[in-house]
Amino acid sequence: MSNAKGIGIGIGIGVAVVIVALVVIGFNAGSQHGIVPTQHTMSIVNSMIRVEPGQYSYYQFSAPAGSSSVSVSGTFQAGGGSGNDIKVLILDEQNFINYRNGHQANVYYSSGQETVGNINIDVPAGQTLYLVYDNTFSVVSGKEVTTNVNLTYTS
Repeated sequence: MSNAKGIGIGIGIGVAVVIVALVVIGFNAGSQHGIVPTQHTMSIVNSMIRVEPGQYSYYQFSAPAGSSSVSVSGTFQAGGGSGNDIKVLILDEQNFINYRNGHQANVYYSSGQETVGNINIDVPAGQTLYLVYDNTFSVVSGKEVTTNVNLTYTS
């Protein structure tokens, strides 16, 4: 009887090992079928733009709500006038409204008056944002700005 008892215990341990193995394999197989994050890149602007004296041009953009690793990156180079310069800003919708009305506005990015610049910043997902090329400081000279700016995010 003790031999039969030993066989029963051995079978019980064997069944338990098989069940544990199936559970572990099932969890690993399930993780392979999960959603794989995908990186997206969207052009906000890629051209030469003209910004008249005392004016600004803007581009509206957004990353979908729930996105991660959201960033804006790119370059700009201005020509025209005595300083060959432009201001480049990135603002959310509320601050863009303040900016348009001549009020103080908080920005995600501000180049200051520059001839050449690089943009590389993180921005929030799920919000309407504005990329602004500002020539309001110039009374006489229009500016030609060669620019290439992209939005990148993971979803």
